[in-house]
Amino acid sequence: MTSALVALGLPLGAGAALAQSAGFAIEVGPSGDPFIPVRVGARVFGPVSEAASSFVRGCAGYVPPENAGVVFAVTERMETLAFTGAGEGLTSMVLGTPDGLYRCALASDQGLAVTQLAGAEPGTYTVWLGAAEGSSIDARLFASDAPVSAIELFGLDVARLGAPRLGRFVFAATADSGRQELALGATLFPDSDMRPLDAQNCWGYTRLDAADAVLTLDQATDRFSLFARSDRDLTMAVVTPSGQVLCNDDTQELNPAVTVEDAQAGDYHVFVGGFSQGGSASYDLFASAGGPAFSDVVLNLDAEPRAGFAAFDIDAAGLGQLLASGSVTANDPMEMLPVGGSCPGFTGLEAPDVVMTLDAPQPMISLYARSSSDLVLAVRSPDGRWQCNDDAFELNPGITLQNAQPGTYHVFVGAYNPGDTGGYNLYASLGSPNWQDAQPGGGAAGLNAGAEPLLGRIPFGPQTRIDPRVIFDIRPSQNEVFGMGEGCAGFIDMTMPDLVISVEAGLPQLMVYIASEADGTLALVGPDGALYCNDDFEQLNPGIMIPNPVAGDYAVFAGTYGGNGGVATLGVTIASPVWAMDREH
Repeated sequence: MTSALVALGLPLGAGAALAQSAGFAIEVGPSGDPFIPVRVGARVFGPVSEAASSFVRGCAGYVPPENAGVVFAVTERMETLAFTGAGEGLTSMVLGTPDGLYRCALASDQGLAVTQLAGAEPGTYTVWLGAAEGSSIDARLFASDAPVSAIELFGLDVARLGAPRLGRFVFAATADSGRQELALGATLFPDSDMRPLDAQNCWGYTRLDAADAVLTLDQATDRFSLFARSDRDLTMAVVTPSGQVLCNDDTQELNPAVTVEDAQAGDYHVFVGGFSQGGSASYDLFASAGGPAFSDVVLNLDAEPRAGFAAFDIDAAGLGQLLASGSVTANDPMEMLPVGGSCPGFTGLEAPDVVMTLDAPQPMISLYARSSSDLVLAVRSPDGRWQCNDDAFELNPGITLQNAQPGTYHVFVGAYNPGDTGGYNLYASLGSPNWQDAQPGGGAAGLNAGAEPLLGRIPFGPQTRIDPRVIFDIRPSQNEVFGMGEGCAGFIDMTMPDLVISVEAGLPQLMVYIASEADGTLALVGPDGALYCNDDFEQLNPGIMIPNPVAGDYAVFAGTYGGNGGVATLGVTIASPVWAMDREH
């Protein structure tokens, strides 16, 4: 069978009697495809003359003569068989079954009568529609494997919906508590077209006799979300207390979510459907504050920041201080952060990306990030206020804080697109962002250049009389840097620099190198976020030469080609390197 409506005009009375005497019947049987539901329909009209109670005691209204019923021939056994009659003035429906028995279904005040059989055997089923004595019938009649809903036939009236299939719930989700679980393993019923809810915006199929769930908001809120997850392609519709219908398909992969802005107190009726009709599946249903919390991660401001801690440096921030370089984590909606408004994109709620400390108040500072990816940014100030930004400069976000107070600033760097893992550079500046000197991240992604160095900091400038040389142990690591940038090779511990070189202005060149018995490798992150890498500058020893280096901090990361570590000497010079190891350790 197909789901197409068979619109047969069956006149009652003499015309219908003629059809019966001629052996006319509408065939119906099970579908050969579980994704194609069964439905055939007809329009029936004509006068009524016999009391419905003559078929079934207590049945209301009058029906056509016994030989004027609408005949359906069921060709094979059906697990469920439903008959639905709908029309103005309809009072009842009488069904005659192959075993010679009759049953009566009384109509609602809308004129809807439904009867449903389980395990319907093959044979002849006859239907008579009832109306008031002396009147005529003009109604629609359907035989199907599920009842036709009143919404589909008469339009939406939430007051007439049945009890919600999953029950009623009170909204209790917060940004701190995470999402609210409404149902796990709920059964999907993708039977009826959802377009009667909103012909232009609702897709998919569900059961419209009742909502799947009703969620009550005790008080108004800025925004909240309802969302569902399943292995099947789902759709969703939510009817707000004002009667507005909000529909969605595929917010996260094939999972739907509806976000309600300026949500008023009251009942929200939730319908979950399948994009395709028929078949069976299960789904999980949730609510969350803000955007849809498809991840079950809860916001954790106390976790170790992904790209480390940093202190605002008023001297470095004049032209833009590089706080950190890192890789974007874009798993959870930024709207799950308690920003109190729209915040697009995705981040990782399990930890901030950077925690910055400001020691003294400043009239205005800016935090901003650059990347080849489309970034977003959210910042929590020490007083608990949140700010969010997207695309302050091209596709890069920036947040300017007026009258910035001392304390801890939690910074979340995210991406506009979920799953993005591009690199970024995060900067702080006095006043407005210095976009001109900010460099896109990407090459230095994962190298935590803003962390406190393992060996310390050394100054180096035109007045430095003795070239620094440091004996140290290269840390073993399994963090490979192959492909991070030009010349990058081997394995490097990315958690913190080994050394930070504070370069003064006026150097003709900067040469940083390693001499070691191990096969060493080297990476530098400049004050502008630029990445420099080398392997095997002199035999197996790496070296990096930067002509006319800009003043600022250069974060040095040492590694080995095989990741095993080893003893080494790190040197800094403007002349030729001394490739010998210093033996004292």
